[in-house]
Amino acid sequence: MKGHDHIIEMRLNRKVPSIVFVNDYPCKTDWSEFGEHATVCTAKDSIRNIDFRFLNGLRVSISSPAEQRAKSLYERIKESGATTIAACHIQASEHASNQTGWASVWHRESI
Repeated sequence: MKGHDHIIEMRLNRKVPSIVFVNDYPCKTDWSEFGEHATVCTAKDSIRNIDFRFLNGLRVSISSPAEQRAKSLYERIKESGATTIAACHIQASEHASNQTGWASVWHRESI
């Protein structure tokens, strides 16, 4: 996993990103250098071995070109304590307006 260290550093300084993008494909994770949205790359990582606790209380967007990995990330990040998750299986062969892959949005219930 790449890109999460800056989020952990922010959290230690009592700051949080407005949203975290978890991309399950190769992507840039130098977001903190340019003031962009927090981006974490999980490409080729074993999802069950990733520690997502740094996402506790945060809003998360998940994208993966593999439906099963998108679903696995979705479930693991729910367990982390994220407040809102939007996840999707992206189909690289289809235009953004023609996507028919799996997608789901989840909100943690208030206690």
